[in-house]
Amino acid sequence: MEAGGGAGSDADYPARPYAWSVVALLFATAVLSYTDRQVLSLLVDPIRAALGVSDMQVSLLMGTAFAIVYGTAGIALGSLADGTSRRNLIIAGVVVWSLGTIACGLAHSFSGLFTARIVVGLGEAVLSPASISLISDYFPPSRRGMAVGCYLSGIAMGVGVSILIGGGVLHAIELGALAGTPLAALPAWRLVLLVIGAPGLLWSLVILLIREPRRQVAVAAAGQPAWRSVMRVQVIPMYLVVAMASLVDNAVGGWAPSLLIRQFGRDPAGIGVQLGLLLTVGFGGGVLAGGWLADRAGQRGGWSRKLGVCLLSSLVIVPGALLLDAPGFNTVLLAIPLYFAFSGIVTACGFSAILDAVPNRSRGLAMGISFFLNVALGASAGPAAVSFAGSHVFGVGAGLGPAIAATVSAGYAVTIVALILTLLRFRNRQPATE
Repeated sequence: MEAGGGAGSDADYPARPYAWSVVALLFATAVLSYTDRQVLSLLVDPIRAALGVSDMQVSLLMGTAFAIVYGTAGIALGSLADGTSRRNLIIAGVVVWSLGTIACGLAHSFSGLFTARIVVGLGEAVLSPASISLISDYFPPSRRGMAVGCYLSGIAMGVGVSILIGGGVLHAIELGALAGTPLAALPAWRLVLLVIGAPGLLWSLVILLIREPRRQVAVAAAGQPAWRSVMRVQVIPMYLVVAMASLVDNAVGGWAPSLLIRQFGRDPAGIGVQLGLLLTVGFGGGVLAGGWLADRAGQRGGWSRKLGVCLLSSLVIVPGALLLDAPGFNTVLLAIPLYFAFSGIVTACGFSAILDAVPNRSRGLAMGISFFLNVALGASAGPAAVSFAGSHVFGVGAGLGPAIAATVSAGYAVTIVALILTLLRFRNRQPATE
């Protein structure tokens, strides 16, 4: 058990009001991050027309281009967060990904847009490992699940907010909001990326308000190599659970707007507002609920109870995936945020379980590994899995619905198997935590 952790009093941690203000700042930064990352999903068709790219190339832009550097750099940056100022790393990351988003709006070829997405990935790679490591030093274990859940809800809400903001900006541009300005000559999709990318440069200054907290240093495990503590056998399945949830989230989030636009002939700007609001509530609410459930489950039985909550949510998601291929517009529109609500519970409880299973001094590295897998399996493979299933399993004529539903079912089937095997193997064991 780590000194200054669960065995200590709340006095070992920063004052609760200030700690929650830091969570609020990190929450807003997460929303900004995911908005810059995900807004491309609303702009698929105009980008395809302007740059002459295929659906598979769009999948590479939404997934692989971002994932290449986000995943590989995330581990190194997560490890760096364990030994340097996490606040300063976050500031640098915000500046880099904001410049990358602006560059996306200025790109004139597939290769240029691909390169700009790599820059976005480099900037965003530092955010979650550094932020979750910060939060673990602001809150004791008994309240950490909810705090982490609040932060992750920023990422979750970013899925909806990116579509909502993108749809709102797109709608305003179509109504002539920039008429008579030098920017009016630019295509709407470029303007959306420029307008969304620029505010991050100012937001990086706000993050200076965050103070670096005292690290709750591990004592008992002080001689243990960091890699050994984050790659213990009971931790590895937890990484897989969160990574598979990320794969399906990226698959659904990446293609859901196109599903509603193509299959039901809806206006992109209108879909952006409708779906954006629903995803903000559904995914954000699911992650918050997951954080609350994680704290309650942890009090009753440690990380195994948290994985039990993940299992129950996964068992609901698999049959619910059929609604994503329903013939009615309203059914599909509601099925998308419903899926994200239960997936948010899996994500929040999964991350909380990982934090319980590794010592404080290695949490940045553990989060770096987890987000690397999230990207390697999630952002990289998720959108491409839908494209592959649509082209080679169901056929182009079947539309996106069957491909998305099949990806959700297959991804969470793997998650359920991993959870069951882990709970059976370790049901009577608990890791040493704070």
